[in-house]
Amino acid sequence: MSSFPALKLVYFPVRARAECARMILAYGGIPHTDQDCDSFFGMNFGEAKKNEKLPFGQLPVLQIGGAGGRMIAQSGSINRFLAALVKTPGFLPSDLAEQAYCDMIHETAQDIAKINPIVNMFKGEKFQEEKEDFFKNILPSKLQGLAKLLSTHQFFCGSKVTYSDFAVYHQLDLCRLVEPTVFTDFPNIKQWMTRVENMPGVKDYLEKRPEIAGIGVNPSLKPRT
Repeated sequence: MSSFPALKLVYFPVRARAECARMILAYGGIPHTDQDCDSFFGMNFGEAKKNEKLPFGQLPVLQIGGAGGRMIAQSGSINRFLAALVKTPGFLPSDLAEQAYCDMIHETAQDIAKINPIVNMFKGEKFQEEKEDFFKNILPSKLQGLAKLLSTHQFFCGSKVTYSDFAVYHQLDLCRLVEPTVFTDFPNIKQWMTRVENMPGVKDYLEKRPEIAGIGVNPSLKPRT
C-alpha cells in the first residue's frame, strides 16, 4: 500500500509553471497522474474556468486524495506540499530559518517566471520585445544574486538539494534555450545545473520529457524519438 496520497497534477501540455512540481515528483518517486483539463475535467481550460472548476481560474492545480479530494492551486503551494512528501532528509529543511531561506530562493525563481511565456507563447515581434526586456531588465540582477548566493556550494541551501533548486533550475533551463551563452560568466551556475540534471529520478525525467521546438515562431512540445 502506497504511503503517498493519490495525486493528480493538472496543467497545460507545456514546460512552464508545473515543471518544478514534475521534477519534485520524479526525484521523490511519488506516484501520480499528469493530466490536462480535457482528461481531468472533461472540458477544455476555458470551460473549466467558466464553470468554476479551478480555485482561481488558473493552472496548475493539484488534486490530493482522489475523487472529491482537496484541490490546490498556486504553483508555489503545490511545490512546497510535494516537497514535504519527499523522504530524502533535507529536501524540505526542518529548521524554520533554513525553510525561510529555501523559500526565498524558490520565490526568486518565481520572479523570473516571465521566461515561461517567452518560450512557450510569444511569437514574432512580441517575442523579440519581451525577450529583450527580460534579458536586459529582469534576469541580470536576479542571476547575479543567485550566483553570489550559490557561491561554491553544491546547491543553493548547502550540500543537500532542495525543492528550491528545482524551481530555479526550470527557469534558468528555459533561459539558456533562448540565449545559450547566458551563463558564460557564471561557471558556478553551469556546474550547479549539471548537478541538478544528474539527480536520481530527475535525470531520467529530463531525458524523456518532450523537447521544446519553434521558440519565437511556433512554440510547441515535440516528443522524443
